[in-house]
Amino acid sequence: MYTLSSPTVLATDAAAHPGAVQVLRALSSAFRISQDGAYALAQAWHDRDEDATGVAWGMVELLDLNSPTMPETLRIAGAAAAQDGNGLDANQIAGGRFGTASQVAALVAAEATVWPDTPVATVPAAGPVPASAAVAAASVAAYWASPDLDLEHVRTLRAPFNTVALGRSELFEGGHSVYGPRSAAVSELVERVRGLEVTPEQLAAVTWPAGVWSRAMHEAAWACLREGRLRFQMRAVLDVTLEFVIAYPGLTPAGVRCCLPALHAMAVHRLVGDVLDEKSLGELALAEFG
Repeated sequence: MYTLSSPTVLATDAAAHPGAVQVLRALSSAFRISQDGAYALAQAWHDRDEDATGVAWGMVELLDLNSPTMPETLRIAGAAAAQDGNGLDANQIAGGRFGTASQVAALVAAEATVWPDTPVATVPAAGPVPASAAVAAASVAAYWASPDLDLEHVRTLRAPFNTVALGRSELFEGGHSVYGPRSAAVSELVERVRGLEVTPEQLAAVTWPAGVWSRAMHEAAWACLREGRLRFQMRAVLDVTLEFVIAYPGLTPAGVRCCLPALHAMAVHRLVGDVLDEKSLGELALAEFG
């Protein structure tokens, strides 16, 4: 359900999560892990509480089985409306998510970085993965499964990652190229969102003809694949979403979902402005002038 080439699906679901800020920060951190940081995470995995970690992962899987994904939420809403005319409201539907904590963990384990160690650990929905990947995946899954996951299990799953994050400044990639060759343009948007210069009213007012937004975003993803910028795209989309959620904490899940297509188009437009065809760039630029 979640892939490296479609970050807007992941970021939008994260933004509609009850713990959106925590979830988005965890995801952003996972996709910034450096090679030195990955080695440190692998060591931390060997120092984990193995029994407690197994129990915590088991609880995540159990919660996944009982947590309706977006298609199931829509089915429930339709059935309720057909039965008595009182279906779920917009915010209840918007609060749904397309994937589970295990599926998010599998994406992180597969794509967050190029893991330097060999597969020795197991992550639900991912199978054998490097120890470093297992630590990063657990750190995200813990928050995605919250608030239904007990705090003791959250702490257990996040403990190895937190230990490294507290003790090693080199855990994350940084500097002026964190979003690739177009980092300055993306960072300018992040600062605009942080400074409240991009408002929900502006974003919600932007519309595209049917199918245009999805086509342009698809073309941008192909451009990122060709240019080796898929992780940069993920970082950019996650980070502008995080800053938007922090800037406007009072928005409902439905309100957040209404704003993010335009915001993500603005981020991607900046990321691939030098390599995308003019037609697609123009379609993404509608978010700027819509």
